[in-house]
Amino acid sequence: MESFVYRRELKGPGPINKIDFANPALAPLVRMTAQNLQKEVRAWQPPAGLRFSCRDVPVPGGGTLPCFMLEPTDETPRPALLYLHGGAFFWPLQVSALQLAALYAQSLGARVFLPEYRLLPAHPAPAAFADCRTVYTALHSEAGTLHLDGRVLLYGESAGGALAAGLAAWARDEGCPPAGQALIYPVLDDTRGQYPSRIRYANAVWTKKSNDMMWRCYLANGCPLPEGYLIPLRGHDFANLPPTYLEPQGMDALHDEAVAYAGKLTAAGVEVDCNDIPGSYHGFDADTDNPFVQQTAHRRSSAMRWMLDTAQPDFQRSVTQ
Repeated sequence: MESFVYRRELKGPGPINKIDFANPALAPLVRMTAQNLQKEVRAWQPPAGLRFSCRDVPVPGGGTLPCFMLEPTDETPRPALLYLHGGAFFWPLQVSALQLAALYAQSLGARVFLPEYRLLPAHPAPAAFADCRTVYTALHSEAGTLHLDGRVLLYGESAGGALAAGLAAWARDEGCPPAGQALIYPVLDDTRGQYPSRIRYANAVWTKKSNDMMWRCYLANGCPLPEGYLIPLRGHDFANLPPTYLEPQGMDALHDEAVAYAGKLTAAGVEVDCNDIPGSYHGFDADTDNPFVQQTAHRRSSAMRWMLDTAQPDFQRSVTQ
């Protein structure tokens, strides 16, 4: 089995990426794990000064979508952070995402919204994208009720990065762009692009096999929306997208597509902060008690703060930790 030497500050990855979601024999295990993750989320308690709740957001055609909220307890109008969790479009929201969301709520003074969008295999694209779009629209249409000041940031990790980047393109096209987007080890391209990191790190934390399988399942119905909404690097227009913080992990099969996306944005005149972290791996920030993870999370907060306050002078185009 191929081994990788990750940076010494990190304890190393767990085995969750090795699950073959498409294997019917493992379906009961996947369902049980997902149910346990959902129970942990609902039992989670926020740090002092923050309120944790769940709101049912109406969706077009009937029904509702659960959306978790993590926010300061006052009713002061604040910016919104729409946090789109990762999990290969298969896993639900996890406690580690809530712990990071709590840090962002505190450091940004923001109200954080985490939708529990529909998942694979039952719901291929565009279901997850449509759910996230519904919540984004609600953050604008219900800004007063939700005590928001009109500024919305997009945050996406892994598969959530595809959702966030696609949503940013959609919002630009609809005339309601976000203040910025933060994309953490994002999924951005399917099989059309050829990236050396997919070969070099094919058996690292997020494997090439898992990545290929994820895209096959996600695009089971083809690409029923403009390509750039579901597969961000297939977009044809990168101009006028919001300021972007990108975080490729140095030892990740997805590394090169994040760098390619940064290049597309920069060429289109978009402000880009590409924080390429050597020796890190996909999902490293699940270890939220780790000092290096906390340092990195504060680095993300600094970039997002700049997006909310464009007068901040210390935003840098490219920073390597």
